[in-house]
Formats: sequence, structure tokens, C-alpha cells
Amino acid sequence: MDLQYFILKNESQHKIKPDNEARIVWANDSLKQKTEYAIVYLHGFSASQEEGNPVHRNIAKQFGCNLYLSRLAEHGIDTADALINFTPDKLWESAKEAYAIGKQLGNKVILMGTSTGGTLALQLAAAYPDVAGLILLSPNIAINDPNAWLLNDHWGLQIARLVKRSKFNAIPFTNPKYKQYWNDQYRLEAIAELEELLETTMNANTFSKVNQPVLTLYYYRDEKNQDKVVKVSAMKEMFAQLATPSDKKKMIAIPNAGNHVLGSSIVSHDIITPQNEITSFLTSVMQLKPIK
Repeated sequence: MDLQYFILKNESQHKIKPDNEARIVWANDSLKQKTEYAIVYLHGFSASQEEGNPVHRNIAKQFGCNLYLSRLAEHGIDTADALINFTPDKLWESAKEAYAIGKQLGNKVILMGTSTGGTLALQLAAAYPDVAGLILLSPNIAINDPNAWLLNDHWGLQIARLVKRSKFNAIPFTNPKYKQYWNDQYRLEAIAELEELLETTMNANTFSKVNQPVLTLYYYRDEKNQDKVVKVSAMKEMFAQLATPSDKKKMIAIPNAGNHVLGSSIVSHDIITPQNEITSFLTSVMQLKPIK
């Protein structure tokens, strides 16, 4: 079956918000042929492919890579009950499918993930040794909330509903584009499921199986100005536990990002530095060559 037809058929089964669809961005749109490296972008929880734009597109273009922009399970759907059916298993299955599509697009696959997309990239690298490398943008190893574990406790959901006085978690936003590409509100059940995913996968057992090249970028300027969504300390613990040789892994702070999301021109205050760091990593560590 034609790959683009397969993706279109999959996406047509859902009422998807505008421009949230999964898609292939071909290195050569007229030839549509396999490239040496393909990049698979895995977006974060309650987000979409736009969360990495323009960084993912620019990097793919710079190195002549086919790019697959995934839409992970239950995301990007036009519904009043956003993420009501979200589960770790569904998310994992959609991540595996994204990787399988990536393997059709390139001889080698680099995974680029933001936040929970980074969680999934680590899982995939641990499960599939043929993953070529990881670019982790603010990977979600642990939620930056001391009460996050409560959500996955027996009464967690009921407590959350009492505290929020709602069945939803609402995200205050100022940019109208945010609502198109992220969920401005979603069901609390989904956060409990997300916590389950993190507690069961983001551990030494997973990290010790990752030996591929890894670039980790994160927002940190000082103790007051840092990622408020996920824990920087947990990222550092993950990084130390990777089996990747020390000369093949880099962890770099992006002090001027001002936001958890690093690759989106909608919310990040600095997309140039992450893009430059990715370029440097791909050329110096992974030996990719930018196309002329």
C-alpha cells in the first residue's frame, strides 16, 4: 500500500483540527524517494506537529532528510472531551507506528521528540537498537509538580476534580494559534494516564538500554527561570543513566527559550539556538553532512 495513502486513510477516520494531521514532508517532493536519514517528529502531550515548527522542518531540509510529522494517539481531534480516551498503550502503539513509517522513509531513523514525545523517543530507542539517534527537546521524565504522583494514586482523579472543581485541566493562553495546535483544555483522566506512563517507563531499566547518540536540550537560565512543566533534575538523572558513550551524548541548556517548548515560533523566545545546537550535534557527533 502507498505510504501516503495509508496515512491519509488513517487520518480520515477522525475529525481532526485544521493542520493537526500527520504527514510526510519529502526531501524531494517530485521524486518522493527514501533518503539516507529520515527524521520522525514525536510531539508532546496535548500538542501537535506544529510544536516543533519550524525547527523540525529546517533541520530536515538542511540535511536532505525525509521528515514524518506524527499525530500521536487521541491528539489533534476536534472534540469537547479532549484526550478522554488517552492511554499509555495507545500512545506507545502510535509511537511504534510512527517509527515504522520512518523506516520506510529513510535507511536510518533519527527521532526528534518534544516533552512526552521525548519520553516515547527514549522508549523506542530502548526497544529498537536500530534507532540511529535521539534529539530530545525538554523530554518529559517527570512532571514538575510535587503532587503529580497523587494523580496515579487510588483517589487521585477524584482529588484532582475537587481541587480543580472541574473534569478538565485548563491551560491559559494568549496566542490564538495555541488553541489550534494545542488543547487549551483536556480531561483530567489523561493526566493520570500520563503519570502512569512516566512512572512505568522513565526509569533506569529504560535508560540503560539506550546506547544511541543523544542530544538533550532544555530550558534553564537559573533556579527561578527554568522549565515549569517538566523537571530539569529528572532530565539530568536520565542523562547520567544512559548507556550512550560520553562522547556521543550532549545535554545543553537553552537559557533564552523562556518556555518548556523549544522548537515552536508560536511559544519559544529562542528557536535559533536549539536549531544551531541540533545542527552542530548532527554534524559533529552523528557525522551527517548538510546538503549544498
